[in-house]
Amino acid sequence: MSVYLKIVASLLLGSLFLNCSRHPESNEQQSIPVAEVSLDSTNLHPEPIVVESFLKRPPPIIRYPLARKTIKVLSLHSINSYFLYDGEEHGLEFELLQLYANHADLDINIVTVENYRQMYDSIAAGDFDLAMGTLFVNEAMDSITPFGNTLYHSDVILATAEKKVPTLPEKSSSINVIHHSPIHFWMHENDSVGQNLKDSINHLGMELSKEFALERLAHQEFTNLLVDKHEFMIMHSYFPQLQEHTVLRREQPVAFAFNPHSESLKDHFNAWHAKKRNSSDYAFTLKKYNDHSAFIKSKLKFEMPAIRRGIISPYDSLIKRYAEKESFNWKLIAAIIHQESRFRPSVVSPVGAYGLMQLMPSVAKTYKINFKKLSSPDLNIATGTKYFRWIYNHFDKSEFTEADKIKFSLAAYNAGIGHIFDARALARKYKLDPNVWSDNVEIMLLNKSSRKYYSDPVVKHGHCRGLETRTYVRHIMQYYEHYLNFLPVATQ
Repeated sequence: MSVYLKIVASLLLGSLFLNCSRHPESNEQQSIPVAEVSLDSTNLHPEPIVVESFLKRPPPIIRYPLARKTIKVLSLHSINSYFLYDGEEHGLEFELLQLYANHADLDINIVTVENYRQMYDSIAAGDFDLAMGTLFVNEAMDSITPFGNTLYHSDVILATAEKKVPTLPEKSSSINVIHHSPIHFWMHENDSVGQNLKDSINHLGMELSKEFALERLAHQEFTNLLVDKHEFMIMHSYFPQLQEHTVLRREQPVAFAFNPHSESLKDHFNAWHAKKRNSSDYAFTLKKYNDHSAFIKSKLKFEMPAIRRGIISPYDSLIKRYAEKESFNWKLIAAIIHQESRFRPSVVSPVGAYGLMQLMPSVAKTYKINFKKLSSPDLNIATGTKYFRWIYNHFDKSEFTEADKIKFSLAAYNAGIGHIFDARALARKYKLDPNVWSDNVEIMLLNKSSRKYYSDPVVKHGHCRGLETRTYVRHIMQYYEHYLNFLPVATQ
């Protein structure tokens, strides 16, 4: 390794380990990372590709998913593959699989993994029927877990980040790739990829997920990352400093990988897929997730609300009526609506949230409301404000400051109250203040995207993506302050 790379490596590893406590065995923690990831010794050191060491064939035990009417699925946690939102399952690949499962009358049993090391370990154990995780078709995996028909195509891109602070001069042209990932296999096998590029690979550890790798890149902890366009676009919504530097190859096939011992499943899926890949339901699912990154970006975009002649929106009178009924300052409810929908009553999110206050079907069910009727601004604001009051009551206690009552309530409105309870429990365990949002519970909610935290015994509601929630709370508090400061006194 060159002297330059040694310097970069030491700086990177130093910054990671000084800010992380990797294996807590007690409550005595020195520091808590904002989003922790465990890195192995291959993170910064090039090494030869050794497929056999990590990809092992599942044991030859015949499985009968079609007869048992259940398919067991290994999935990476990501918006592109599988994630939970407000207790409901989502993800492009999950929803494509769900179309097939509905046709074949099959239940889907999801087992989530965070990274490729966990996926390969699970494949070697053999207790699965198919795997998904934006898997580029490649010979290494296909020889062990044969790929089905192409689900969709994605570009292979080199991502970089804007430089907002001075950094060391770039003397190395190495390309960072997550070691033994499908895109890594694909690159080594693809004859159209120049040997000079293959020789320039710098292997990141297999325990680094794509989302965490892109987050590290956004924070300029390394200079570039080879990744698929779908995952890049989603993370670009959270980190706009990420840049698409180069498209290495366009329209590369992505597919499910099947257990070869799951009797007839791959052939049965392929037969369905050949007939249904051009159906309207299939096309709608693809389009919904193609639009997902743009939707997230619009939600995360900070856009100071306009105030004209003391009027915030056409719905001010409704907001005031229902805010007063639930004992809230109406400007807080207006700030929530501005963040959720920009006062557009017919907005539907990719995960199914509807209307001005972006209410989920589960909320409509709780209040015994026909979900379709939430297109009414009156009913949407009434229901959303009542639901926010129910959440707020959980934090309307003396141990919280007035500002934190609002912050916790906003976080719960966005992520679900169970995840906030979990984050508070983690804060207690790691000696942070469970009654303070900023730099305390907020950090532990971010950490709930890591298995180390969401599998902790104090956690009851599993995995959570906290990036959007952190931004959500910050934006609404800024909007609320703006309304308080700049609305005429007569509207107070």
